[in-house]
Amino acid sequence: MLTRILEKSSEQKPITKEIEKKVDERGFYLYEWISSEELRMTLDNDYLTIVRYGSIPLAIIAAIAGFIGFAGGIPGSIIAILMVLGLFYIVIFILLFFGFLRKSYLYTRGANVVITDNHFVQGGKILAKNNTNSIQERFSLYERVFHEKFLEASRLAEKKQIEKKALFDNLKDIAMGWGNIIKHVGRSRDSGGIILVILIAGFLYSFMMASVYFIGMFFIAIFGRIFGWLAHMYLLAISNKEHIIQNLFGEIDESAQKLEKEKENIINLLSEASRNEWKENLLGKINESTTLLGKISGDAVNDSIKLRKTLEDSSFKDIFNFIKYNNWIKKQILEPIDSILLLIEKNYATIEKTISSLEDEIIKTTDPSLKKPLEIQKERLLLQKESFKRIIRMLQGYKEKLS
Repeated sequence: MLTRILEKSSEQKPITKEIEKKVDERGFYLYEWISSEELRMTLDNDYLTIVRYGSIPLAIIAAIAGFIGFAGGIPGSIIAILMVLGLFYIVIFILLFFGFLRKSYLYTRGANVVITDNHFVQGGKILAKNNTNSIQERFSLYERVFHEKFLEASRLAEKKQIEKKALFDNLKDIAMGWGNIIKHVGRSRDSGGIILVILIAGFLYSFMMASVYFIGMFFIAIFGRIFGWLAHMYLLAISNKEHIIQNLFGEIDESAQKLEKEKENIINLLSEASRNEWKENLLGKINESTTLLGKISGDAVNDSIKLRKTLEDSSFKDIFNFIKYNNWIKKQILEPIDSILLLIEKNYATIEKTISSLEDEIIKTTDPSLKKPLEIQKERLLLQKESFKRIIRMLQGYKEKLS
């Protein structure tokens, strides 16, 4: 079981139980661990972290640059501070670019994890579930980088709020520090120029930090979405087969549900027919329902055959439990087809008997006014019999395909 293998607590989350159930039933599940949106959010967090750690050193350096530049007057002080802040932006961009490049690479190599009975497959690497050391070593990197433990909820949003609060706390501390400096410097006779430089540095720093947060976050979001989308497209390209397999499993599940629903519909329609309540184009509805049953069954069988072939041609062939797959297909498709086939064959036999009985009555009836309704009923039943005969042959053919 997944929770035992990963040594999690006995209190399982609903998502974990659902995944475990699917793996137990069919032996395969594609767990999309990290989303492209989560990849983008790591850029937000990295940006806030860099700005937070850089805010205090930047304030000190900006102030020093302002004092040095003040030798050339107020314009010199402004230019010196802007140069420091500009350099800060360049450093931020370089750090973010290479950091996001690394995270994007990790994303394409491990965002999706295939879970089978006894293995995990991540980025083409097959990990036996009983090899907990290898699993921990490989997964811990992703858990640390993306702040999301395997099969648990992401903590990126929480991390972002922490970083944002820490940044604002830093900015408050800086403002208070500059206020204290101005307070103490203001007592000296030659404080005018110093206070002016501090005020200029403070104003430019505040303006720049506001730009860093509000404008910077806007452009970071755009940058993250574009490159996150590109990384996701690349991930889909290299994990195309895994998604095909997962989608086929999903389509078969959906077909099984449709078969069950349409089976209930045909039962109700046949019940009306057995009571001779041929109202509101009942025959047309029966034919429509049986046709739909044939189409759903055909789609399910074709998907089942395609899925098996895809699995046999994939890298999962040696770690996939085909016996479990056969049992799952039997439960999802063959058993519903068998029950529908039995229902229609039973009604087909009933129709044959009814037609035979009607033929005897028609022969015995001499009154044309009584004979006509019997002939109409016989024609209706012959059409229904032909429709049932066609669907019986079709369903039997589908069963043979899956045998």
